Amino acid sequence: MYETYHINQRIRQRGITKRMIELTLEFGEVQADKIRLGSRRIKKILKDKKHIRQDLKKDLLKILDKGGLVVVASGSALITAYNWN
Repeated sequence: MYETYHINQRIRQRGITKRMIELTLEFGEVQADKIRLGSRRIKKILKDKKHIRQDLKKDLLKILDKGGLVVVASGSALITAYNWN
């Protein structure tokens, strides 16, 4: 997937890192053109994976602080991303 100019602008404005986008794409749930990684899902991942790597845990907790993350994609293009709340 490639990132559009628009998504790069928005993630800078909203304090979202590329790693957060990657985790949302990896662990999020797909609903139409949106990939959502909400707080319930993050808590479940942290609970289920007892021996989770510290860097992964740290990044998931950052997303949790934002209330979750939503990434909008169209085809192979990442269009935008925003905080769940």
